[in-house]
Amino acid sequence: MSEHTKKHPISAHSHGSTLYITHRHTTYAIPKNIANKYVIEAEKPKKSKSTSKTPVTIKSIFDKLDKKYTKAGALLKGLRLREGLSQVEFARKIDVTQANLSNMENGRRSIGKIIAKRIEKIFGTNYRYFLE
Repeated sequence: MSEHTKKHPISAHSHGSTLYITHRHTTYAIPKNIANKYVIEAEKPKKSKSTSKTPVTIKSIFDKLDKKYTKAGALLKGLRLREGLSQVEFARKIDVTQANLSNMENGRRSIGKIIAKRIEKIFGTNYRYFLE
């Protein structure tokens, strides 16, 4: 047996701790000493030149999110994820394009009463939740 096949690059009995990383519903166990080779340093935040210190509140953060994502869009995406469907699969079920579904989930398009009633019929949810 050659020397190359005898020695494995990652030892199962490493002395460091193990990192468990989940990506797309798969969990990976990676020795910490191996993972340290791939650490990417985060950029340090730039200091603001303004002298006023405005406190960041939870309300201000969620207000920005509410403007970006509508409540109906978040509910629609939550329903899709709960059902375990991709955007394409979900869009086919409710008879819209994937692009329209994406726009509805991200608040760029309203859902509308007709589509909301399709969702109610297929998934058994109250259509009024999806109307704003």
